[in-house]
Amino acid sequence: MTHALQVWVDNNPVAVIEHEGRDDRWGLRYAPPWLADAQAFPLSPALPLGRAPNEHASATIKRFIEHLLPEGRALDVVVAFKGLTKTNVFGLIWALGAETAGALRFTGDAATATKDASDQASTPREIPLSELDERIAQHEQVPLTVWDGHVRMSVAGLQDKLLVYIDKPWVDGGRLFLVDGQQMASTHILKPDTGHPKTPHLAVNEHFCMSLARRMGLPAAEVDLLRTPRPVLVVRRFDRTVQHTGDQVQVQRLHIIDACQACDLPVSYKYERHLGNAPEVRHIRDGVSYEKLFACADLSGNKASTRLAMLRWALFQFLIGNSDAHGKNFSFFVRPGGLLEPSPWYDLVSVLQYPGFDTELAMAYGDVFEHETVSAFALADFATRCGIDRKLLRREGQRLAKLAETAAMAQAQAADYKADEQAFVQGIAQFVAQQAKRLSQLVADAANIKSEYL
Repeated sequence: MTHALQVWVDNNPVAVIEHEGRDDRWGLRYAPPWLADAQAFPLSPALPLGRAPNEHASATIKRFIEHLLPEGRALDVVVAFKGLTKTNVFGLIWALGAETAGALRFTGDAATATKDASDQASTPREIPLSELDERIAQHEQVPLTVWDGHVRMSVAGLQDKLLVYIDKPWVDGGRLFLVDGQQMASTHILKPDTGHPKTPHLAVNEHFCMSLARRMGLPAAEVDLLRTPRPVLVVRRFDRTVQHTGDQVQVQRLHIIDACQACDLPVSYKYERHLGNAPEVRHIRDGVSYEKLFACADLSGNKASTRLAMLRWALFQFLIGNSDAHGKNFSFFVRPGGLLEPSPWYDLVSVLQYPGFDTELAMAYGDVFEHETVSAFALADFATRCGIDRKLLRREGQRLAKLAETAAMAQAQAADYKADEQAFVQGIAQFVAQQAKRLSQLVADAANIKSEYL
C-alpha cells in the first residue's frame, strides 16, 4: 500500500511525498501552486523542480529525508516511543516531521497544516530553569527529547539537544517554551553540558570556539551560555527569523540543506573515509571530502564568494583542532530557483582538547588525515584539488592566523566563564595560538611549492 505525506513551507503546499513500504519505493510530486511561484525552490539540487511527477530517483528522495532525522540516542528514543524501527524512514518523518531543520514540515493530512483557532490560542508549555536543570541531571534515565510523556524532534547530530522557543533576550527576562512545530516553531537549540568525564566543559568548549569565530568576523551562529546553574549552550537558529506584527509573533522558517544533501550522499557518507580507517578499506574515500564540498560552489549564485567561505571554514577547523568537521557540519540556504548560499557555521568544537578520542580528520587536507602531520605539501594539495589559488590560501591563512592569535586570548578572558572553566578555555586559547603560528608558516611554504610537484 502507498502512503503519502504533505510537504509545507509555512502554510504553503510544496510537494507530496509517496512511499510504498513493501518495496521501499519513494515518489515526489511538487504542488502546481509551488511550481508557479517565482520564489519557489527545490528540496535539494538532486530533487529539481523541473522534472515531471515521480521522475525523481526513489533513493535520492529517501536519502534527503534521512538527513532530517536525529541520530544516535535521540533516534533510539523515537524508535522506542513510537513503536518504529530505525529502517522505517517514512514512519519516522511522519512522526517527527512537524519541526525539522530548514523550512519544511511534513503532515499526513493535507487539511491539517496548521492547528485550528482553539489550538492556536492554547497556552505554550514553559520550561522553568529549575525543571531544565532537573531534566539534565536525569538525562541518562529520561532522554532530554522526552517531555510530558511525548518524544520531541531533535536536529541531526549525536549530542543531546532540545528545540525551544525563546520569547525575548535573556537580559530582558526571556523564557523557554517547548515547541510542537505547528502551533509554535523553535528559535533556539539547547545543548546542555552533561558533565561526562571524557568530554569536560563541552558546552563551554563549543561556546568558546563559536564566539572566537564571531570575534574574528567569521559567520558563526549566535550563541550564549545559560546557567541552570549547569552550563547549557544556547544556539540561535539561523534557519528561523522572528517577525513582530503588533502583539503577534511569527517564526518564519528558512530552507537549508547540508553538504551531504547537496551532494546526494547518505548520512553514513558524512565522513570522507565512510568505511573507516582499517588497512583494507582506508583507501576508499567516497564520502564528503573537501573536494566534493568545494564542488558545491558551482551550485551557488556567487561561486568565488562561496569558495572563499569554504576555505575560511576549512582553515578555522585547523586552527581550533576540530577533527570532526564532517559533511553534515557545513550547510547552505536554498534560495529561489535552487541556488545555494553558505549558511552560518555551527558545531565548532576543539576536539583535540579531549585525549583518548579518535582524532582522525573527517576530511583530509590532501591525503593527510592526521592533524599533527598536516604539512605544507598537504595544504598545497588541498588547495589544488579544491580549485583554490595558493596565493589566496597564503593570504587567508595568514590573515586568519593573525586574527585568531589575538582573538583567542581575548575570548579566554571573557566574563562568560566561571572559575573552574577559565583554565580550560585558557588551554584552548594557547592551543589556537600555537596553531596560528603553525598555519602561518605552512601556508607560506605551500604557496612556494612548484606546481609540477603537485
